[in-house]
Amino acid sequence: MELKKIRTLKGLTQQAVADGIQCSATVYARYERGEREPSIEMLLKLSAFFDVTVDYLLGNGETAMSSFTKYEMDLVMAAREADDRAREDALNTLRSHQIKKKKICHA
Repeated sequence: MELKKIRTLKGLTQQAVADGIQCSATVYARYERGEREPSIEMLLKLSAFFDVTVDYLLGNGETAMSSFTKYEMDLVMAAREADDRAREDALNTLRSHQIKKKKICHA
C-alpha cells in the first residue's frame, strides 16, 4: 500500500491520520507497515481522508493522487520546503501574473 508515501507527501503524522480516520495510531501504523489489512470501510475512509482513489492506495496502475498535475505537485512540494518569505514572495508573484478570463455572454 502507498499509505506512508501519501502521508509523508502531505506532511502528516501517523497520529493525525489515525485521528482523521477514527482509529488508533497503533492500528494505522500496522496498516502502513503491512502488518494489518484495512477493511473496505477503512479503505474508503483512507481514500476520502487522503483525497485519492482506493486504486491508488492499493498501488494499482498509474492513478493520480488528485487532480493536480505533476507541475502543480512540484509547486506544492517546493512550497513546503521553502521558508515563509519565499512562499509569500512566490504566491504574490503568481497572483500578480494571473490571466483574466473573459466572460462569454450568450444571447
